[in-house]
Amino acid sequence: MKTGAGKVTIAGAGPGQLDHLTIAALRAIHEADVILYDALIEDSIIAEFPLKAESIFVGKRCGNHAYTQTMIIAAMITHAMQGKHVVRLKGGDPAIFAHLTSELEALRALQIEVTVLPGVTAMLSAAAALKAPLTSRKTNRHIWVTDGHSPDLAKHASAMAEFPGTLVFYMGAERANEIAKLLSSAGLSAGTTAALVENAGKADAVIAFDTIAAFERGECARKTSGPGLFIVGSAIAGEAEKDTFATAQDAATAQL
Repeated sequence: MKTGAGKVTIAGAGPGQLDHLTIAALRAIHEADVILYDALIEDSIIAEFPLKAESIFVGKRCGNHAYTQTMIIAAMITHAMQGKHVVRLKGGDPAIFAHLTSELEALRALQIEVTVLPGVTAMLSAAAALKAPLTSRKTNRHIWVTDGHSPDLAKHASAMAEFPGTLVFYMGAERANEIAKLLSSAGLSAGTTAALVENAGKADAVIAFDTIAAFERGECARKTSGPGLFIVGSAIAGEAEKDTFATAQDAATAQL
């Protein structure tokens, strides 16, 4: 580390709620001089930001970027080189579709000390919301994780249709219908279980649970503007909640 330089902690905040935050991430927040945080970070975590810390919102809402990735990296470097402890707080886990590579490369190039703290991934939050496993010891031992907007989906459609495991499409909410059609045309059985989970891990989580055929017909479309995962595979069929478009609030009301 260069003389006079501070350090950077890149921490995952899971779904963005305090009760999903790791103790290590909370400790880093309490020790921070500067906190760069995403749109998924909720007030319960923001309330833990120390008064001495400069908090900078760098997230995006409705496609509007407060900071570009280049600007975020520049801010991390600038503050760290001033001898400060910078916490880059991200929703989910920093190693999953979260620009970790570019951030680590930039920090290491300047010999700035960096620590990475894991967070609860959106995939695991979605599985918890479904109350279902992503794997099955007898029939489903594999998970294929991909970006729902990847330009390579069509190229891999046949392999995914034959994949003996669970398919998880991050950022797949808007393209669930398109992905279902792609998989179906590649030979995936129409009766294969599929689920669309929006705002996974949050109180306003929304779940659409049906077959790949139903998604292909457009019967299960997204209901919120929040982040969503599209999950396909037999492992989630057994125990998942089957209340299509059921929200946490609806479930609580039904129990009264």
